[in-house]
Amino acid sequence: MKKSLSIVVLTALITVGAPPTFAKSLEKQVIFKQGENKAVLKGKFKGYDDVQYTLRAKQGQTLKYKISSNKNLAYINIFAPNNKPGKDEALMIGSTDSTGKIVLPSNGEYTIQVYQMRNSARRNTVVNFSLDIQILNNAH
Repeated sequence: MKKSLSIVVLTALITVGAPPTFAKSLEKQVIFKQGENKAVLKGKFKGYDDVQYTLRAKQGQTLKYKISSNKNLAYINIFAPNNKPGKDEALMIGSTDSTGKIVLPSNGEYTIQVYQMRNSARRNTVVNFSLDIQILNNAH
């Protein structure tokens, strides 16, 4: 009896002693300067947090991107309009390429999520990044 009570108390202490980890998303809207079609977005985040940029674009336009960061820890996902990180599948998962482009399938507000992989997030690593984006109108 004493042994099982000790196990219950120990289990309760371990459960209570582990602080919950809540990821925070910093959301920012990208508005290009008049006459411009590109922007350089700089920021930082830590651990499981991420930064989510939203921008309006049209079907058929091309979104070019290049992400750079300390120790190459920053990655991006691109989500179609009405799709959100953590709920929907990304149009483009950037864990394989730091540079690329994607032809956008519809009109609307796209989300670009900047994040780090779990192995460095677990260590609560701070990531400083620079994201270059450009929207190109494709000639038909």
